[in-house]
Amino acid sequence: MTDKDELDPNVNDENLNNKTEKENNKDSKKGKENINELSIRSYLDKTVVPLVLQGMAEVAKERPENPIKYLADFLMKHANEKS
Repeated sequence: MTDKDELDPNVNDENLNNKTEKENNKDSKKGKENINELSIRSYLDKTVVPLVLQGMAEVAKERPENPIKYLADFLMKHANEKS
């Protein structure tokens, strides 16, 4: 809420919450559009590469007998984490 909003008698908590939700939805849509507008490399660098690099570092450290399965398991285990 800005100082101007605090002085405006028409601005109440409900109006402010609606305004905030609309702004959040707009920002959320912008984020999705931006990802779709990225080059392939930029998209992968932002979404996939960080986790793959972490997994490959674990593979190099652990040296498992089946590194592909180990990496796949690592990626599945950590897939929902934000990088």
